[in-house]
Amino acid sequence: MKILMVTNKVRTYALGFQNSINPLRSLGHEIVWAADFSHFNGDISKIPCKTYQISINTSPLKPCNIKALRQLLKIIKDEGIDAVVCSTPIGGLLARIAAKIKGIRPVIYAAHGFKFCTGAPLINRTLYKLEEVLLAHWTDVLITITDEDYAAAQKFKIRGQGKPYLVHGAGVKTGVKVEKSREEKRKELGIPEDAFVIVSAGDIVKSNNNKVIIKALAEIKDSEIYYINCGEGNKKAKWIKLSEKLGLSNNVRFLGYRTDMAEIMNCSDILAKTSLMEGVPRVILEAMDLGLACIGSKTRGITDLLGNNEGGILCYRKDYKGFAEAIKRLKETPELRKKMGERNRMMVSDYSAEQVSGELYQIYSKTLRNKGE
Repeated sequence: MKILMVTNKVRTYALGFQNSINPLRSLGHEIVWAADFSHFNGDISKIPCKTYQISINTSPLKPCNIKALRQLLKIIKDEGIDAVVCSTPIGGLLARIAAKIKGIRPVIYAAHGFKFCTGAPLINRTLYKLEEVLLAHWTDVLITITDEDYAAAQKFKIRGQGKPYLVHGAGVKTGVKVEKSREEKRKELGIPEDAFVIVSAGDIVKSNNNKVIIKALAEIKDSEIYYINCGEGNKKAKWIKLSEKLGLSNNVRFLGYRTDMAEIMNCSDILAKTSLMEGVPRVILEAMDLGLACIGSKTRGITDLLGNNEGGILCYRKDYKGFAEAIKRLKETPELRKKMGERNRMMVSDYSAEQVSGELYQIYSKTLRNKGE
């Protein structure tokens, strides 16, 4: 079969994309991938399938999404598409509309985090939920990655005898080894050997809620605690100013986008993931693989990974005093950090790339059949 895969923005040929494409190829299918590759970092020719640039945007109200829909319809016609595999809210929306117009089945939608999760804004819990409920009628297989989303999907009326599946995230590389020691990396970053280091990674945007850790450090007032923030985003300048205003310029470090995250995590004591909403955050899985304890928001995805404070301490999303207490507790009890880290290292294998790729292989093999079979 020739399969159209639709996603939003693609910056790299990340492991999550590989775990979707490789099982399809191993089953003998041909893939055509449509997405926004305009900011792709790397050699796009190394992606093992044909790619199409489309004018898709993450904002549903952008007029360019109408153009993207027309582009998808043309791709389906020109390529002779037999089935559709899609993900991301807008990618899933446009792909399923295009498949409905063209009469393409089956349609597989991978929901990497519904927008209407617990704690989401009212508009998410109404309009976005209505969108997913309606689009389920044009979906043959719905794949979810969190317990909360799986429970929600079971209430949808999926086309025909379709049903939701639960897989272990997008997959993460496990057993990662680092070359530089903890001491070497700290020296390189200018962090004292005896400091207690918190690390976080990801886009520095409102939804990632980085400021709660900065405010927590101001509450603690401990010069031995350092916060390393790795990433870029539209809130970076604002959080730098907040750090300066709170007298934390020396202890809060913004390192920008990094390619050495394993080494940075390995020289840290705990990982912080303070998102307002999440799917299954890869950065927590990477930290778990390295045996780090975590602090995180009480939100979907993060709670799936950390359990009932088993792999880390969970706090209410905007409760900086709660995060401050969690940081102090983990700093003062290294034996607790070690216990949590050991638990995390054992559990992460359930979310490995091999595990997820195998789960998707089983779903695809049940759903997709080559012509003539």
